[in-house]
Amino acid sequence: MNKKIITLTIGTLLAVCFLTSSCKKERNIEATIYIDCTGTYLRINKKDYKVCNLEKTENYSHGQTVEVTFKKMDDCNGSGNLQSVCYLYHQFDSWAEIIKIK
Repeated sequence: MNKKIITLTIGTLLAVCFLTSSCKKERNIEATIYIDCTGTYLRINKKDYKVCNLEKTENYSHGQTVEVTFKKMDDCNGSGNLQSVCYLYHQFDSWAEIIKIK
C-alpha cells in the first residue's frame, strides 16, 4: 500500500511540474546588462550570468535594465566564449543563452 501511495505522489508531482512549466530551465526575468572587458553578463539578484550569444545584446548598453528569457548552460560554444586580452577575473554563476530580450 505504501509503495502505491509513494508512486502516486511522485507521479502527481511530476505531472504538476510539467503542466506548470516550473521544471523548464528557461528563465523570464528582469535583468541588468553588465559589460566589462571579460564579457557581457545578465545581473539578476546580485548574481551574474555570462551571455553566450552576444549578438542578442548588441543593441543594449552597460547598466540598462531588460526583460529577458534565457536558459542556463554549463558551457558555451558561442560568441560569448571568445577570449580577449583582459587582466580582470569576473566570477559568474553560469552561462546564459538568451532566447528573447526586450
